[in-house]
Amino acid sequence: MMFKKVVHQNIGWFDDPANSSGPIGARLSTDASTVRNLVGDSLALIVQNLATIIAGLVIAFTANWILAIAFLAVMPFTLIQGYLQTKFLKGFSADAKVSGTL
Repeated sequence: MMFKKVVHQNIGWFDDPANSSGPIGARLSTDASTVRNLVGDSLALIVQNLATIIAGLVIAFTANWILAIAFLAVMPFTLIQGYLQTKFLKGFSADAKVSGTL
């Protein structure tokens, strides 16, 4: 949408140094990457985890209510583990970037 707006600007708009091709290209690339990081991986992980929890609950309640209660008792530990794993992987990625291996 941003590219479409830039293409349809008046010619005089491009005379401003802030609107030259370099900054506009950099902004388009940076904004697309930012949106991908916010929506892509994080959203996919959240949807995957929610689908797994819901499917597990449906299967547990369908099979046996005792199994469902056991699943609900273990779920907080599973959520904590997922949270800690995410934090660990983010820290590992940051350490690797600092050391220059990525």
